[in-house]
Amino acid sequence: MEGRKVLYFTRSVCPVCLRELGAAVTAEKQGIFLEKSCPEHGDFRVPIWAENEENYRDWLRCGGLDPDTLPRTPEEAERRLAGFSFTDRAHARPATAALMTTNRCNLRCPVCFTRAGRETPREPSAGELRERLIAYREAEGPDAPLELCGGEPTAREDLCEIASMARGLGFSYLQLNTNGLRLAQSGEYCRELREAGVTTVYLGFDGLSEKPYLAKYGREMLAVKKTAVEHCAEAGLAVVLVMCVMPGENDGELGAVVAYAKAHMPAVRGVYFQPISYFGVYPADRMPRITIPDLIRRLAEQNPELRAEDFGPGALEHPQCSFQACYAADRAGALRPLTKRSGRGPSDIARVRASVRASWLPSKAKLLTVGGMAFQDAWNADLLRVARCTVQILQRDGTLVPLCGKYLSGAGGERLLPGID
Repeated sequence: MEGRKVLYFTRSVCPVCLRELGAAVTAEKQGIFLEKSCPEHGDFRVPIWAENEENYRDWLRCGGLDPDTLPRTPEEAERRLAGFSFTDRAHARPATAALMTTNRCNLRCPVCFTRAGRETPREPSAGELRERLIAYREAEGPDAPLELCGGEPTAREDLCEIASMARGLGFSYLQLNTNGLRLAQSGEYCRELREAGVTTVYLGFDGLSEKPYLAKYGREMLAVKKTAVEHCAEAGLAVVLVMCVMPGENDGELGAVVAYAKAHMPAVRGVYFQPISYFGVYPADRMPRITIPDLIRRLAEQNPELRAEDFGPGALEHPQCSFQACYAADRAGALRPLTKRSGRGPSDIARVRASVRASWLPSKAKLLTVGGMAFQDAWNADLLRVARCTVQILQRDGTLVPLCGKYLSGAGGERLLPGID
């Protein structure tokens, strides 16, 4: 292909059979791509960075990764990644870990991050969950953040008891990842969650029109989402709005969602954008892509208070995985950036966890984080990225696995690591 340049080599998987394969990251005029070939299912090529080579290399350097040190041959990639695969336990320490409480849900969405095919109902007992929490705290210490996940965790009637148990074990940052349906139904339930120890609600919030909810949930949900935000604010719960960005559905609403978050500060502490990833359940005949530079560009275009230079890579994970900025409201109510893109200095897991607490715990300070994470699927999976994953899943045996390895699923719905635990 004319103008194509190989930047480095890595390992990936075939999106059909999930066989591990060699892969190349290439630069072209249109952007940066990941390419691979399965001997049974053919060639695959997917965009991973919608900007030129210079921009991509600058972003990697800003995230503390020298692109000139990346594997120059397939053999070097094999050596660098020897002994590590997509099914292995995490190499990095976790910035946060998810406790999978159930695979049940109170919705049946046509697009779902966690559901894959026909699954046997699985809901670990409170005793099983306690064992995992003890193992996690002993390994990671009292500052380790914890997320209650599913499925939909509020489908468990004993969720408050689980939160209280976690609080009693010393977890002081307790995040609930939810679709918000039950929170919208009952303000009292939100107060019970807060009293049980939940500090932060990570709320799916996909726009300010019904279009993205119809695409993702198959039903109208905007009123539900807004009511959930109101109930959380009344209960003293911090809220982070989590927007699954679907090209053609809600990528024109990014700036408006930030404006909504600003209007609901200080209860709303952040907005987190997640470009749609194709694992779980998704429309197999339509799989558009949106990358981190697309998101940053559109945020700056759609909201005059945001600038592209405010955003930089995350603190520890692979720089291609995330972006973030932080803002404070001044006396006039305008958002002022507290961050600016620059080279990432030394950091450690304690500082990252402290930053999460400062940003997303309940507070009267009018601070707003705006960022996002680009999760990997079987089409764009890169083992060099997975090796640095800091968002991890607590397993039944007490070990931690990278989130993108845990949810990796093929075109037919099969997983390398089936089940929730």
